[in-house]
Amino acid sequence: MAQKIWRDTVVEALEFLGGEAHLSEIYQSVQRIRSELPRTWQAIVRRELEYNSKDSQSYQERHDLFYSTKGVGEGRWGLWNYLTPPAADLPPEADSPYATPGKILVKAYRILRDTALARKLKIAHDNRCQICGTRLLAKNGQGYSEAHHIKPLGAPHHGPDSPDNIIVLCPNHHAQMDLGAISISLGQIKLTSEHAISQEFIDYHNQTIAAAPSSDEDHPQSQGS
Repeated sequence: MAQKIWRDTVVEALEFLGGEAHLSEIYQSVQRIRSELPRTWQAIVRRELEYNSKDSQSYQERHDLFYSTKGVGEGRWGLWNYLTPPAADLPPEADSPYATPGKILVKAYRILRDTALARKLKIAHDNRCQICGTRLLAKNGQGYSEAHHIKPLGAPHHGPDSPDNIIVLCPNHHAQMDLGAISISLGQIKLTSEHAISQEFIDYHNQTIAAAPSSDEDHPQSQGS
């Protein structure tokens, strides 16, 4: 029996977690669903989240299934239309496994990002990760990379959407930065004359994001980078 497509796997993973979770929890939920995982499965999960979310600069204009709860750099994702009304609000037949779920109106604010700026920086780096130099190629032969805000946008970080706060990354290092699994320094970042990164935001990441207490299980190390 063929496995379900990855997009549906991520939807099921978030449903299992109550409709909202951190990337580390989504990874664990995906492991519960799929018995066999490719080496780059974590990057695939992040790809599906970003390809199917209008909050992401990588949105593919097809399915708007997910949203970033605190800004993409924060690493928390939610599932649109996942609703868990109080028990008192459920109709009597909701106890049945075949009951049709109800619907309520949900409103949310989204942080506006300068996607043109992100594209410009990706071009400046030829879609190469500024940490490991990896350049991924899409099926059409075009390079693929992701833009990460070093000091995350939105509460509680309130980082700026400016070039000196953005780093171009491969999916693996993007996930590690989101999770605070790695620290960075200007010396290890590949820079160009067109793009300077502020030491202020690197210090913020190292002291606030990467310094947060975590377990090795929640922050898997990248392979081959």
